Amino acid sequence: MDCRHGHALFVIPNFNGEVRVRPFDIFVLDPVTGRQRSVPSPYSHAECFSAAVFCAAQGCDHHDCQGGHFFVAVVSTDPFRSVTSGWLYSSETRIWSRLTPVEHHPNVKCENHIAAPSVLVGDAIYFNVDHIIKCQLGTLQLSAFEKPTDEHGTLMAAEDGGLGFAAAVDRTDLTLWSRVTEPGGAMGWTKIRVVDLKILLPDPFSIRENKHECGIRSRLELVSGLAEGTQIIFLSTCFGSYIVDLKSGRATVSS
Repeated sequence: MDCRHGHALFVIPNFNGEVRVRPFDIFVLDPVTGRQRSVPSPYSHAECFSAAVFCAAQGCDHHDCQGGHFFVAVVSTDPFRSVTSGWLYSSETRIWSRLTPVEHHPNVKCENHIAAPSVLVGDAIYFNVDHIIKCQLGTLQLSAFEKPTDEHGTLMAAEDGGLGFAAAVDRTDLTLWSRVTEPGGAMGWTKIRVVDLKILLPDPFSIRENKHECGIRSRLELVSGLAEGTQIIFLSTCFGSYIVDLKSGRATVSS
């Protein structure tokens, strides 16, 4: 689900008959040493769910924080109550701290039980749980705001260092947005770039309609992730997966 600062975070649905008590098992892996640590699930029920892992050391440059203490942040949305709750786990104390819940728009739909990966931008972690939840790391306060589109997409760092969002729109276009300060001081989204995937992808056939082979959801529709700190996005279609480097304007087939 997440990978950052020398740690990889895995969330696995619980199939051991303890779903009501522990709907997910959470593990943090050090990819270099292979050390794996189990993290207890912090809640008894979840709808839209996302989690992030990050270094717990103050002032760390994250160049050599392998094996150190870490935090796991979890957000879970209850669409029936229009509330998103949050928790923070410390590997040092092995204790979950509850964050202040945040209310959001009542029409949030949780189509995916486990949400898209998070992104770290500046001193905040952002979660994509069918709306966007911001966790300010300095204060550990949660806030909520809308995505720029209803299309499935991924959060990312924009080229200017702020928060960005990428989604496949109109079947063959990859659209990028940036979170900006609008006149009057309010925050909003602005469209900064549209990438024509018919030109960029090495196999244009992969994004054509083909209901016979792929069913009704055959178009390019899934921005499946990104490499944090880069301009690299991963796209998935029913015909295959692709790695798109927005900086160089190149795309390759993912093996």
